[in-house]
Amino acid sequence: MSSIPELTYQELASVILKHVGITVNVHRLSHRLTTFTDIGVDSLGMLAVVRELEHRRRVDLGAKAAQDCPTPRQLMTRLREAQSGVV
Repeated sequence: MSSIPELTYQELASVILKHVGITVNVHRLSHRLTTFTDIGVDSLGMLAVVRELEHRRRVDLGAKAAQDCPTPRQLMTRLREAQSGVV
């Protein structure tokens, strides 16, 4: 199990701002129905976010993570699973 702390919505918002250039309200980001498309993150932006999270967390989220995780919650679950060795 990894000793890296769980990703927070605040950290995810900062990754989106840095790599996609979109400022995201953390409350909106954490809403269970919010998708990355809803907040303006396109497929190229998703690839950049996934790559950055893989780099920061030293995990492989899989080749299709950007497609398979349309919501922040799904991406955070995938990241948590990868950090614990489930993915």
